[in-house]
Amino acid sequence: MMTFEIKHRDAMGRIGILNINGKKIETPTIMPVIHPNPKKQIVSMDLINKLADVIITNSYITYKTKHLREIAEEKGIHKLIGFDKVIVTDSGSFQLGVYGDVEVEPLEIVEFQERIGVDVGTILDIPTPPDVDRDRAERELEETLKRAKASIELKKERDFKLLLNGTIQGSTYLDLRQESAKEMAKLGFDIYPIGAVVPLMEQYRYREVVEIIINSKMYLPTSKPVHLFGCGHPMFFALAVALGCDLFDSAAYALYAKDDRYLTETGTLHLEDIKDLKAFPCSCPVCSSYTPRELASLDKKDRERLLAEHNLYVTFEEMNRIKEAIREGSLWELVEERVRCHPKLLEAYRVLRKYMDYIERFDPVTKKSAFFYTGVESMFRPEVLRHKKRLKRIKYEKVYITTVSSSVEKPYHEHLNVIETDVDILIKHPVFGFIPYYIDTFYPLSQHEIPELFDYEKEIDKKFVDDFINWLKKKIGEDNILDIMTYNYYINYFSATKKIDADALRIRKMLQYQYGFDIIDDELMDKIKVVRSKTTGRLRQVLDENGNILFSIRSNDNLLIPSERGAKLLWKKIPFPKYRVVVNREAEKFAREGRNVFAKFVVDCDEDIRPYEEVLVVNEDDELLAYGTAILNGIELKEFNYGLAVKVRGGVKNG
Repeated sequence: MMTFEIKHRDAMGRIGILNINGKKIETPTIMPVIHPNPKKQIVSMDLINKLADVIITNSYITYKTKHLREIAEEKGIHKLIGFDKVIVTDSGSFQLGVYGDVEVEPLEIVEFQERIGVDVGTILDIPTPPDVDRDRAERELEETLKRAKASIELKKERDFKLLLNGTIQGSTYLDLRQESAKEMAKLGFDIYPIGAVVPLMEQYRYREVVEIIINSKMYLPTSKPVHLFGCGHPMFFALAVALGCDLFDSAAYALYAKDDRYLTETGTLHLEDIKDLKAFPCSCPVCSSYTPRELASLDKKDRERLLAEHNLYVTFEEMNRIKEAIREGSLWELVEERVRCHPKLLEAYRVLRKYMDYIERFDPVTKKSAFFYTGVESMFRPEVLRHKKRLKRIKYEKVYITTVSSSVEKPYHEHLNVIETDVDILIKHPVFGFIPYYIDTFYPLSQHEIPELFDYEKEIDKKFVDDFINWLKKKIGEDNILDIMTYNYYINYFSATKKIDADALRIRKMLQYQYGFDIIDDELMDKIKVVRSKTTGRLRQVLDENGNILFSIRSNDNLLIPSERGAKLLWKKIPFPKYRVVVNREAEKFAREGRNVFAKFVVDCDEDIRPYEEVLVVNEDDELLAYGTAILNGIELKEFNYGLAVKVRGGVKNG
């Protein structure tokens, strides 16, 4: 039995709890490759047990080695390895790829993995290498799918406890990777490894690896973990996690140690080249106990063991760093730091621009960390793309376009001497295109740090600016748009405009931007009251005409958080199915009581929901039951059957 629940997220990366047969794993994580023969294991199992919750070993080697097979069949794989947590096994596909043949039948090796008590086994797929002719790639994919179907049928017929990996193949043909993912998804595997990418990584062909990952992910169920087979170098982890990979494995920690290679999160150093350093650039137990020269002077066996231990420590350290970045909402910044370790990694990162529309659907709408610009690639991140799309949600009537000095602090409206009017002031911004004056507190419009850009960086945004202005001209007419160019001259144009309740208009525009609908109409504009903090002067609450709270403005991101009355207003103003999560009758009572909504009770939803958006929980008759924060996006809400779906803020009683 396996369950998978998302706890935290950023980009397409997710910290999840993977429960396999009662054993819990926090993803993303690395699975050290362990030789099934304990005498050939370079690092002690004591250290492996200390660091890892899951390992991977080879069932084919176990099967073909008589004494290992006898122990495994009598006592089980966990006793053979000396590891009582989750054990994953490869099936011999690696040997098949290296030697061209294996001496075992596809179903035979699946039966063997079940018999020796493996937690997660792997089908005997065909690992088609890169750059083969298309006929071979198609033929081998067809055979892999045939074996996959037979393996799943065997598992069901025999009621195996064994979970199964369904490996995605297709060589370097992206359409074949897509086909593989679609067909494997139909078969209902437990975990989906992406196979045959090691040769690409060894040749620094990271761009192709990235395209294979994203083209596979787009057609795999979001509710199942994805395993990037053979990826064990820390410098690639952050990018792969940002693309939604949950599990990694590699023998790199041991293989590099045999060649006196010292892993870091930014690359690999040869011990001979760093032995004259006074200290290692690491504080793991190995590096704290030895200088480079001392380690280099040890005999081969001890040196290899200690280097492997260091390599393992730095591997897990990087994975922990990635998890912290996900929790803080700074994974993109970590990725942009790591991809600068190698030009080919940067090239791989840049190709994501093609897929950012898809990636944006999984990226949270709000984060703990501010948006930090780290290079031209930041121009194309999901936060920027989402803002540019949502600019069109605002209802414009008369627009002034202007610029402000880079010395003006954010949010702009607190530091500009503006005569408040019903005119929309669009402030040109080198990264976000335009920042509307009336929504300038929204994440990330106020929560960002951007240096003075070079001229070529400023030019990147020019097409969006021109396209948006042309859209505005069609929407409200060219006569209603005034490009003032510099902020110093704008004030002369306000005298003819209508003076308004600026705070009420600000709330109206913020709700348009957040939800895409005009929640506060002309009638409500005259009735609501906006409360600012006496201490900071910042917006804090929106009250109705009777003094009841409709919305609270969250201080860190300025999203409007509805009360029960606010939720009812949203439900009335926003048509079905927008911003709805529909639950079945079984969950209705609990939702009305204000209890959280779990994925297994969701029967439908707005597919455009993004993670951490404020949503309405309704029944199948669109009766409002509750309101809260979506943990999953619109795709995941329909695919997950376990874990938290909506963190409910409050329930709505009958009547």
